[in-house]
Amino acid sequence: MSLGVASIRAAPRGRRAARARLPKRGRLPARARLLAALASATLLQAAPACAQEVVRRIGNVTIRVDVSQAFPGGVVAVRLASRGRLGAAWALLDGRRAPFYSDRRGPRALVPVATDAAPGPATLGVGVAAHGGEQRIAIPITLAAREYRSRYVYLSEEQRGLASGEEALRDARRLLAQLRTESKSPTPEPFQPPVPGDPAGFGEPRTYTGIADAESRTDALTGERHRGVDYRVPAETEVRAPAAGSVLYAGTLRLTGGTVVIDHGQGVVSVLHHLAAVAVREGDSVAGGALIGRSGQTGLAPEPMLQWRVYLHAVAVDPLVLGRLL
Repeated sequence: MSLGVASIRAAPRGRRAARARLPKRGRLPARARLLAALASATLLQAAPACAQEVVRRIGNVTIRVDVSQAFPGGVVAVRLASRGRLGAAWALLDGRRAPFYSDRRGPRALVPVATDAAPGPATLGVGVAAHGGEQRIAIPITLAAREYRSRYVYLSEEQRGLASGEEALRDARRLLAQLRTESKSPTPEPFQPPVPGDPAGFGEPRTYTGIADAESRTDALTGERHRGVDYRVPAETEVRAPAAGSVLYAGTLRLTGGTVVIDHGQGVVSVLHHLAAVAVREGDSVAGGALIGRSGQTGLAPEPMLQWRVYLHAVAVDPLVLGRLL
């Protein structure tokens, strides 16, 4: 469920001494005391459990930031714990907002890092809603560098013709609307590969024959870095759902051919492209590992393959990276 209707878990008793002091009981309501502390307290950094975790304690609130996957195309995982209740909360990075949702360990926000993000110092914001407005806490983090090799993709004359006209534009806008899906439940499951093989290609700056903006024409997002991982598999290879979810779209799109879009919950959406056959329908609920189609060479695919994309709050992230955090 979303944080707005859930209590944040209590911080362990042994950590009480590290929190900032709040006004004495009775002077202000509990919620007001907490928000006052969030607004005015100096951020205190506790000794991190490891070099890849940043911990901040403000009043009764503990914020833990996992930066182990904080690089372009990666994900920053943020957890909250509190002795009291909080309203709706969210994390922000580079202007992109990620809500907190509750899983078995408490409130968590998975914050996407865009592939074109600049490595180096960055500021993660954590916002908490209040009756008087929004309180924000700024947490300095560092985005590590990650290199992506460029690639040229040859397209036939017939394939180049697919990008012309209004149909491709309509497809991209329709797909973008689905990528913005924010289902509060279920909690996303760990991923499994949709096909056997070694995935490659995520984040590559790609140049396509005769199409300067093939990536943005596909999903109506900016940037030309490749949004997914590619599996070189024989045509007619069985393609299976990477995790349980609800099918948002199953059909054919002009640039990606046979396409299945699966909502895994909490802003996590899988898109599987270049299918020769689709075995599910829009509205179907699928289990992880369920057959959803067969691979092919449709749309702009330069060879028989499967392309798997994962969008987190409508930002493309490396499926292998996000899978480590689910």
